[in-house]
Amino acid sequence: MSNAIDWKYKIQATNPCSGNAHTEQDSILFLAKDRAVPAMLRAYLAECERLGTGEAHREAIRLMIGRVERFQQEIESKVPDTDLPCEIARCTLGEGV
Repeated sequence: MSNAIDWKYKIQATNPCSGNAHTEQDSILFLAKDRAVPAMLRAYLAECERLGTGEAHREAIRLMIGRVERFQQEIESKVPDTDLPCEIARCTLGEGV
């Protein structure tokens, strides 16, 4: 079985400022349309505050919450799911990961 953390998505992300690359081996992906994401980000923000992260990081999270909420209001939102047979096998059993 793979060492992937995110079993649902194949991820190829690059930080445009540092140039650091990330994959499903060290990152997770949630979609902006997922109705649970604003609450998840608020919980993350609260934990960042508890940990004492810098204000710039916390402000970036607050701004992201606003962008996600606007996206959900103006474009799309849905209740999250893992419902395709392939997704269920990957996400719960690690098949094909």
